[in-house]
Amino acid sequence: MTQQEIIEKFTSLSQGKLIAQEWIGWFTEHKDSIEKICGRTTFLKVKPKESFSDIRNLYIGQLAAFDWLTSKEITVALSDLYKKGWEKEFDDFCKAEKQKEKHLQKEVENKFGYLKNIYPKFFRQLTKSYSNSDVIELGEKQEAIQNKEKELSIQLPEDLVTWYQNVSTLQLEGIDIDFKELIIETIQKKQYLALGEFWLYGDGDQLLYNLENHNIYIFAHESQPPKAIKIANSFTDFIEKKMVTYLKEYE
Repeated sequence: MTQQEIIEKFTSLSQGKLIAQEWIGWFTEHKDSIEKICGRTTFLKVKPKESFSDIRNLYIGQLAAFDWLTSKEITVALSDLYKKGWEKEFDDFCKAEKQKEKHLQKEVENKFGYLKNIYPKFFRQLTKSYSNSDVIELGEKQEAIQNKEKELSIQLPEDLVTWYQNVSTLQLEGIDIDFKELIIETIQKKQYLALGEFWLYGDGDQLLYNLENHNIYIFAHESQPPKAIKIANSFTDFIEKKMVTYLKEYE
């Protein structure tokens, strides 16, 4: 492979004369020579990416090839064929994503619309964050809640009762709150209700409810030393503020 042959192929790509199979096949066959003659930077820029579509690989490669030719003071016309193809593909993708978002919003409304008036901010975030891999199960009956109180020998705080009446199990990205797993734990000489897990500082961090002041804590077990860190003034604040902020990071 000579520099002149690379110039000819880069020129064809710049002019929009190649299809994806031609370009990818040629690059794969001559990639060692391309890197040696054009340099590592240009090589990486023109290199087709497996995660890219055909038209995107053509467009990205075309721009890099055109820049290299320009650096060699070689004048060539730049076709807008690949650019238009990539713009159409991206536009179609955006439209499809909007349709998926509308479908998701409708699904969340149908399944969890009853949460809208109780936890409005959390509900709105669900319309953006919820996926089919997430788990949200309907709340417990009063009898089950009373049985849990007898089991734990306590009266559950009102904000937790409200939550468990509406949601018995919540499993989202890094969040696991399950009524059936509710227990009392003594951590660093303080008593908490262990609600589940909330991976705010590290995988496996426990979500804790302080029975004295009703504040919400995370037991950051990876801290040195491990410690309970307050993250919300109440369970409702946790759901409506802290959890919503957390879920926004995963949209």
